[in-house]
Amino acid sequence: MNFFQQSAVALAGALITASAGAVVAAGPTLVPGTLNMFRDFRGANSVGSGTGDRIQFGADIVGGSNGATLGAVAATGFVVSPFACNPLSVDLNFCSRTTAFNSARLDPWQFTFTKDGASTTVTGPSLSGANLVPFPTSVTMSGTGLTPTISWVVPNGFAPDGFRVQIFDKNRVLPAGGRDIIYAQALPGNAASFTLPGTIGLSTSGSYAINFQLIETRGHVVFTGSNAQILSRSNSFFDFTPLSGNAPTEIALPTIAANGVYSFSVGNVGSDHITFIDPEVAVGYHYAIGAGGPNFQSLLLPNVGDGQYTLAYNDASGAHNVSVAHDQQFFFGSGGVAAFTITGIETAAMLDPSNGTAFITGLTFASTGTFTGTMTPITVQVAVPEPASLALLGLGLGTVMWSTRRRRATLA
Repeated sequence: MNFFQQSAVALAGALITASAGAVVAAGPTLVPGTLNMFRDFRGANSVGSGTGDRIQFGADIVGGSNGATLGAVAATGFVVSPFACNPLSVDLNFCSRTTAFNSARLDPWQFTFTKDGASTTVTGPSLSGANLVPFPTSVTMSGTGLTPTISWVVPNGFAPDGFRVQIFDKNRVLPAGGRDIIYAQALPGNAASFTLPGTIGLSTSGSYAINFQLIETRGHVVFTGSNAQILSRSNSFFDFTPLSGNAPTEIALPTIAANGVYSFSVGNVGSDHITFIDPEVAVGYHYAIGAGGPNFQSLLLPNVGDGQYTLAYNDASGAHNVSVAHDQQFFFGSGGVAAFTITGIETAAMLDPSNGTAFITGLTFASTGTFTGTMTPITVQVAVPEPASLALLGLGLGTVMWSTRRRRATLA
């Protein structure tokens, strides 16, 4: 380390511990075995979690992390300034920070936890060997009611040491702006599905996101739920509201980005089966395939409002605007289309744009392949409904693909 870097580290340490002054009282005590630092590859989401290739670090604080802050200094002199911890419903001791991943900052960092005017500084674990972990594909939800089953596919070439499923309640906002985690469960590396237990306390009118993590542990030990075990992970998010009534057998869950766009990654689509997918109030949706994906061959729309819609699309013969009704499969011309728009959803239906299962749409495709397309809500502002009408919110959307809390397992 050169003189400049040494000076930066010293100055950063002084800044982080300045609030302690002449430390008399001991700093916060960390829960043994919870100190962690790992590479965290995060997908688009609607729960306020930073996206992209990140480094997450932290620990649990004995007695709770409310009122505590966490900062860090890398061996290179890079500083992560102190910021308030965010205790969670599933772990009131939880404290963490994130920053952008940088391959030059893999050596152990110095973490400083401060609470009630006193600080504790510890050395975190190395990030050497932390790889980029892929996202799952074909994440689907099946079953109606408050105990749906979530299924997924792990990309070829990656063998996870474990998984974690977490549920975010999008209506519970943390002080820093993110959404609260109300359930977390670690799963073995050979799992391919998980049924949410009835003890979570989901509501049929609630708005939630499933956080799905593929995990590579330090030394490839079996993941048992502790962040201290993690070396690398991927973090993907899939929005949903519990289904009721005569829902399709399986729905493909979307990732909803901060801009409201629904994105899908569903393998094995084709013309011989229907895939169901589902964004102010939504009065329509624009559907588009992803790069290199197969064209849409047909669509099947749900019965929402009066069940009568306008379909707009372009094909080789020009632009078309036609009327379509619910539960009547509409076929495009030979070769299908790459995009189409549905409008005419009645505002009285109060479709919630942030509900990934409110407007379940059935789709078939002109050829086999993987659907990586998007579904973008068309929204309008309407007057806030009376309380008795709020139950109508969240009647989401779906697609022809219909592809898209254990109390504590150490989370986030």
